[in-house]
Amino acid sequence: MITVIGTHEVKDAKAWKEAFDADTDNRTKHGIHVNGVYAGVEHPNMITINMKFPSKEAFEGMINSPEMQKTMEAAGVISKPEFKILTEI
Repeated sequence: MITVIGTHEVKDAKAWKEAFDADTDNRTKHGIHVNGVYAGVEHPNMITINMKFPSKEAFEGMINSPEMQKTMEAAGVISKPEFKILTEI
């Protein structure tokens, strides 16, 4: 398992969260467990997600899929996501 912490800016945090919650089945299909979803205190449309993936390859396959790109665009993601890929020591 790896931990991925992703951050991106969205048009509207409330609308983005509704779209994110509606995509639960897709995350489950890819073996993703969400540890937490956060909005910036000073910038509420800056979203950070803490997730667990089965592997780096699973993460890359999911994030680079055309389906995920369409999902993110439809949810209102307006910045290029930044990811930290971590392993527990």
